[in-house]
Amino acid sequence: MFSGKEAYNHLKKLSVEIGRRDSGTIYEKHAAEYIADHFKSLGLRTWMQEFDVDTGLATIEKLEVTAPYQEEINCKALPLAGATNNEGAEGDLIYLDTVAEEYITPDLNGKIIMTPGFLRKGLELFTKIRPAGIISVGRGLHQPVGHGWGTPSLRDKYGPMPIVNITLEDALKLLEKGAKRVHLTVVLDAKRVKSQNVCGELEGTLKPEEIVLVGGHYDSIPNGPGASDNAGGTAIVMELARVMKQHGSKRTIRFIAWGCEESGCVGSSSDVIRLKQESDNMKKQNPDAITELDKIKLVVNADVQGAIIGTNSAPSLGPVELASSVKLLAKELGTVFGGGESGGMSGGVYSSDGTSYSSIGIPSLNFIRGGSGGIHSIDDQIKYLSDNALALHGEFIELFLKRYVADAVSFPFEKIIPDDQKKAIDTFYRNRMAKPPGSS
Repeated sequence: MFSGKEAYNHLKKLSVEIGRRDSGTIYEKHAAEYIADHFKSLGLRTWMQEFDVDTGLATIEKLEVTAPYQEEINCKALPLAGATNNEGAEGDLIYLDTVAEEYITPDLNGKIIMTPGFLRKGLELFTKIRPAGIISVGRGLHQPVGHGWGTPSLRDKYGPMPIVNITLEDALKLLEKGAKRVHLTVVLDAKRVKSQNVCGELEGTLKPEEIVLVGGHYDSIPNGPGASDNAGGTAIVMELARVMKQHGSKRTIRFIAWGCEESGCVGSSSDVIRLKQESDNMKKQNPDAITELDKIKLVVNADVQGAIIGTNSAPSLGPVELASSVKLLAKELGTVFGGGESGGMSGGVYSSDGTSYSSIGIPSLNFIRGGSGGIHSIDDQIKYLSDNALALHGEFIELFLKRYVADAVSFPFEKIIPDDQKKAIDTFYRNRMAKPPGSS
């Protein structure tokens, strides 16, 4: 029943007609309204979950070599990392292989660091010895300048740190030509606004109290079309909503398009915080109360989808039977899952919305098709995607949902996160200098 052509029409609407869908912007809002209208047209109970988010755009992003020669380098600022003043900042250019304790010495104060190894926890090393700015280098040749947001919680904790992305080719040119001093200017229009998740719910006919979430994020990176990441995943979810509405389900299926994933899984995290707080409050009054958190059994997340040339992976967090079910179904259908991001079908933390829910004990299964197209850049365009590639995962998830959710006599997956996976989740958030969304 899944139609790759119908999914492709949604993809075209989101990534071409609407285009950019930056977190918290009017463009993201237009996409949310389109998704909500689709859910309503199917007769699903439809609502929005509002939440606050930090957003913003760079009004000036400029990197200039000032000595021993003059040249401007194309760059893209991370709007939520921090800004310079309007005059910018100038300093000696220092190249580091990576941001590590061994390299962070007092002589870096006031310098501008260029590195391919910048991670969020590197900011902690700069709290006392602060550079004037950071130039983050792309990791592959012939790739466009990367787009990204930065992390406002780190900015608020450690102070603003202007960061820009450049290509690997430009970084090589800076080193080969002997650039000694650079001038970096980042001026931002940053603000806190409202964003939203979009929910469309198909109530179960026999066991409505058992809920499965099927979702994907619909926002894009700043100024990018976000075709595969993740208009493709959202399009699959929208078409699955049509298919499952027609098929029917014993259990409740909540289709959800999360907002603001690219700025730190803010949409899914806000839902997780709501679920945890409501559950804690109800349990305090009645320890035996059955809460919404208790009812949600599984999250299925479609993120990065539609690549014509690509590889399939399906990392999961939860009982071993969850990963095994995908493996068996793949063998039955002849779909190859393996390699790619996050270890094929092995258990693993995938940096997307499913992990938000697994941090509070809900198993998650992620479907990813990495490949053609340059995610997190302006090259993530629809021309690298196809209806057949959307159907590859769409048809697979359809059969998975029918077999294990809609038609199963008993729900087959225990609601557990094994201890080793809990540790992996904790490490994931610790490396990002963040707390799991459900933690106190």
